[in-house]
Amino acid sequence: MSNLHGDRLIYFTAGVSLVFMMYSVARHATELFASEEPETRTILGMVEDQISIDALAKLAQSDSIVLQGSSVRILLSRAMREHNLRYILDTVANSVNEEDRWKGVTTLQLLTRNESNRATLVDAGALEILVNVLQDPTNREKSHRYAAVSICELISGSEARRKLVVKHGILGPLSRFLVKVEPANELQYWSLMVVHQLAASVVLHPDLIKVGLIRTLAEMSRLSFGNANMPKICLQSLVRLVVTMDDDDEVRFHLSELLEYDIVPLIATYIRSDDFELVYWAVGLMHEFAIKGVALERFKEVRGLCRSINVLLAADDSHIARIILRTLKYMMLDDAAFQLQALESGIGLRLAKCLAAKDDDVKYWALSVVHEFVKHRQYRPQLIESGAFAQVINVGLTAASSRTPLRATEEIEAASAYMWDILVMMWSSKEDLSQLLKSRGLAEATCVLLQMEQLSGDLEGSRLAVAMAEMAKTSETLDRRLTRYGVNLNRPEVAAVAGLFQQ
Repeated sequence: MSNLHGDRLIYFTAGVSLVFMMYSVARHATELFASEEPETRTILGMVEDQISIDALAKLAQSDSIVLQGSSVRILLSRAMREHNLRYILDTVANSVNEEDRWKGVTTLQLLTRNESNRATLVDAGALEILVNVLQDPTNREKSHRYAAVSICELISGSEARRKLVVKHGILGPLSRFLVKVEPANELQYWSLMVVHQLAASVVLHPDLIKVGLIRTLAEMSRLSFGNANMPKICLQSLVRLVVTMDDDDEVRFHLSELLEYDIVPLIATYIRSDDFELVYWAVGLMHEFAIKGVALERFKEVRGLCRSINVLLAADDSHIARIILRTLKYMMLDDAAFQLQALESGIGLRLAKCLAAKDDDVKYWALSVVHEFVKHRQYRPQLIESGAFAQVINVGLTAASSRTPLRATEEIEAASAYMWDILVMMWSSKEDLSQLLKSRGLAEATCVLLQMEQLSGDLEGSRLAVAMAEMAKTSETLDRRLTRYGVNLNRPEVAAVAGLFQQ
């Protein structure tokens, strides 16, 4: 076949461009090219080679979807032949005719949809040419958009290609496109998609932060409110950039920057969304504010925040539960008023399920939240009735029997410290003793835990034994149960701990 040149390029790209404009590539490209195989010279292939480019361009404008699809498949297959591809790339890179450059970019955009073409395109220098298209202000917006779409396809899943486009200078034009207009347009959307791809490479985060993309993403998350996809892409990219920073002061600085864009009420709105993925990343960003101690009071003042948290804990998802519970723990630290607000919203009723979860991180952070709630006398009956206290004991029994202590990925205190504190506070309370003894199995399970801890000589277990021994003096029922289970309240460790209490 002869090379593409002169009006042949115009015929070729005219046909492809028309098909591109008639159909949404995002919806139909996969269907158009699903059957495309690496080129082999079969009898069918040789027959297809006899169809002229002019004829194919006309067929691409046919009213028949079948003819359009078949002609485009053949056109794109021919375009990937080395001499044709080189001509298309050179046209995009060097032509002084903007119309020709646009048609060439449109063709490249379609070629990148086929995954088997991507390595060849990258090796031929397509990435640098496409970045140059973005940098050239004389190109029309559609050329910029198609170039961004092509780059997004080419760098998907490739660390090396992401580094390459940053090296070629893509961040400058992306920053301009993302703040260009309101409301968001397709160029902004695809620019954001490229940023989203780049944010997946941790090594590129300093470059993204340096050009101010944290502020840009915050602005975009606000301006794109109501869009189906853009807010969650913004939030996911923001979370990725923030969580990889090593310097806590730098993290706090950038989180404080986000406050200028009303990010707190925006997050509060997004966590009430029906879109689970949007909720997940909104919660993830709120979590970063909480653990760094930035704008905690602003979040606590958000009306209905605790109710939203309660609803999220009701969902059967360990990823959300883990982040929500950890966020809640940091928000409640040393804030009795907020602890009561959380209790009044019904969060305490969700903790039994969380303590019974298979995920150790969920168990740990649920235990840490119970540790805050149990300080409030009014919560203790609910702790018993909901089954959460039984689960606290079960956490201890499981750890003691397996000799594998419960550990979370990150901890404030050891899980055992929380557990023993909760047990001691509950069994030291005369007001709650009657309900504890009426609840089937709680006293017996605690006695079994104490028996197991006697073998290890755990001082924390001795602290609980002292508390129960004091209660047994006023309760014959508790005294009988301790005696029945052979809990030795006279062992040296118990006496030592009791002596500390008396001092």
